[in-house]
Amino acid sequence: VYVGVGNGATTPDYDGSDSVTALSPDLRRIGVFAPVSWRSDNRDDADLGSMTPALTRSGQIVIVGKRATGYLLNAHHLGGVGGQTAQLTVCSAFGSAAVAGSTVIVPCGSGPVAVSVAPGRLSVLWHGPPAANGSPVIGGGAVWVTANTAGVLYQLSLRTGQVRHKIRLGSQLPHFASPSLSGRLVLIGTTRGVVAVAGA
Repeated sequence: VYVGVGNGATTPDYDGSDSVTALSPDLRRIGVFAPVSWRSDNRDDADLGSMTPALTRSGQIVIVGKRATGYLLNAHHLGGVGGQTAQLTVCSAFGSAAVAGSTVIVPCGSGPVAVSVAPGRLSVLWHGPPAANGSPVIGGGAVWVTANTAGVLYQLSLRTGQVRHKIRLGSQLPHFASPSLSGRLVLIGTTRGVVAVAGA
């Protein structure tokens, strides 16, 4: 299990905060990564705990926190403080990412960003609509993501991030809302109940 950990100490000794932490099945800590900026991240509330680590099929992890820096990690050896294999400015991320092969759709406060993962390298493929600030999911060859305040569901091209469709859901959504897919349905929890949209 890989966990994003939030703010912690600002003292000289590292305390395991502002990190990606690997846990064994019996929940023992077996690995940790933290940026070299962990102390200032903790002081400035710019930690990695705002996003769930995204594990790719190739055994690499992408993590992006509030500071907007994306880090590429080796899932089998997180590397400790400063142990990333690559880093890239991406966005301030909040929520859970979606993964398709070597592409990670990062849940940014300024709209989703698709990041391509290669050994020792991260690169941005596209930026989605700025209003689409929910946690994305992938299904039916598309990215599904919500604009929470506006109560809108977007269907985006997985390849380009272009809007294929958007539909108003009739209600605002809770903070960090994420669609769920079931067969051909996209299910979204709103502040008034659950909305089902056909076409996934």
